[in-house]
Amino acid sequence: MRKLKNEKGMALILTLLFSVILYALSGIFLLRVVNESNMARVERETTKSFYAGQAASQAAVRQLNILINDFLTNTILNSDPSGVISYATGKVASGDGIGWLVFAVRDNNAPVLTPNGEQAEYTLTSDLLPSTSTYTYKIIFTEKEDPSVSGDDAWDFPFNYKVEAKGTTGNFNNDVFINGDFTVRVQRDNFAKYALFTNSQTTPSGTNVWFTDKTNFAGPVHTNDRFNFAWNPSGTFEEIVTQFQQTARFYNNGSSILLDAALNGTKDVPTFNNEFTRGAETVTLGTSAQESDMISQAKGSGTYASKGVYIPNSSGALTAGIYVKGDGTISMSVDGSNNAVYTITQGSSTKVVTVNQTSAQTTVQDVSAGTTTTYSGMPDGAEDVGTIIYVDGNVTSLGGTVQSDTQLTISSKTDIVITNHVKYTDYTPATGTPGVAGYVPPTADGTNNMLGLVSWGGSVRIGTAAPNNIEIHGTVLAQDGIFTVDNYSSGSPRGTATLLGGAITDDYGAFGTFNSSTGTQVSGYGRNFVYDDRMQNGQSPPYFPTLDAFIAFSPDIMDKMIWQQGE
Repeated sequence: MRKLKNEKGMALILTLLFSVILYALSGIFLLRVVNESNMARVERETTKSFYAGQAASQAAVRQLNILINDFLTNTILNSDPSGVISYATGKVASGDGIGWLVFAVRDNNAPVLTPNGEQAEYTLTSDLLPSTSTYTYKIIFTEKEDPSVSGDDAWDFPFNYKVEAKGTTGNFNNDVFINGDFTVRVQRDNFAKYALFTNSQTTPSGTNVWFTDKTNFAGPVHTNDRFNFAWNPSGTFEEIVTQFQQTARFYNNGSSILLDAALNGTKDVPTFNNEFTRGAETVTLGTSAQESDMISQAKGSGTYASKGVYIPNSSGALTAGIYVKGDGTISMSVDGSNNAVYTITQGSSTKVVTVNQTSAQTTVQDVSAGTTTTYSGMPDGAEDVGTIIYVDGNVTSLGGTVQSDTQLTISSKTDIVITNHVKYTDYTPATGTPGVAGYVPPTADGTNNMLGLVSWGGSVRIGTAAPNNIEIHGTVLAQDGIFTVDNYSSGSPRGTATLLGGAITDDYGAFGTFNSSTGTQVSGYGRNFVYDDRMQNGQSPPYFPTLDAFIAFSPDIMDKMIWQQGE
């Protein structure tokens, strides 16, 4: 009996011991579950805070771009020009870039930056989904350098910025810091921004010019008249289109009608990939004061009564641009040392002007006199903005290449006749055939060569001696005339005229004729206008005619960012 009792006692002890072990194991298991749950929660909230921090930094970068390239640019564009000049001039004189920035960055005319000593700040806090996460960021602006004058009615405002972004989930935070810098350029708006501008959307004889399926403009288009649209489709327009008249003209199967609309049912349907604004303000196409300024930039303070080619200079240094008295021909080329060469003939006199940008010297060879002289400086006008050639007469022949680092404007009192290809040395050629699937147009993006052709009292014409399938790189402006083709309605088809730039004219010039039934080219050139996207960023040929408005832009705001993840 005693043995049986001992066995029962041992069984009880073993049972209790097993229970204790079981409870212990259960406790350990439960503790492990709790710990893993806590670790999972920590990892989950840490991950959420990480992504919240990333969201904050991305939102801050987007907002930074909106503040400068939306709010600020709209403020300047919509401001009275005299006010822009007065305020910018005052802030540049006092070295107060932050004060200018706080005033200029406005939304619905209300300032959105908060001044804080020598810096300006923008702060935002926002909930994320799920609502357990939030983010906040602060954008801090400081001056990189004092603002400065960068040209006639042009100023630069350089800034540094710092983004402090934080994502929060529960008790966990994630910080992201971004540093960078940018410069805001404020300057007068200029006509080079237009892919097409006309005072009147007719030929000089008053014939309406119709946009059809062969029309394609990649840049801004404006007329002080009304546009005329024919067929479906009746042109494709990538950027804003504006006209003064409230109604547009539609072909309407030959019985044209005026409508305050962007299309005429399914008959005449242009494609607007941006806005079509009717009833816009008129824009003045150049002024006599601007022509006088261009003349002064070319000839400086000199007085030239006799016909000839003049390169103004004093004490062995150039003092202005190149001035031609009387009709002249201009041939542009690039020598073996990558120097720009201009061969200019006026009457019986020929001068070869070679510009060496590396040494900042200009060599003038007078072919008629048999002399060669080297000057310090370049023919960049009295204000050193870029090469300027003014012909006080007609440019009876123009062709050649623009050197890769040259910004050049050629202007005439009357006509400019293009007799050969006018090309940039540095550009990406087109591939394929215009109007055929797979065609890739030429581009000058990322290059420095730039050309403006300005006729003040005549037209810019492609002459009868010009080659078939001519290429013209540059922005064309004819204040009182047209951009057209000589004898466009006679002879055999001459292929396509490709313009890499824009056309700003009084009336709309004809380039060729087409069979109205088949669309087949009968004479002259087909028109292939390719917009130079560089003009969208405020660039323009030197001394190019400006508008009575100001623009502000900062194309490099995203280019120099430094990201740093917080601890």
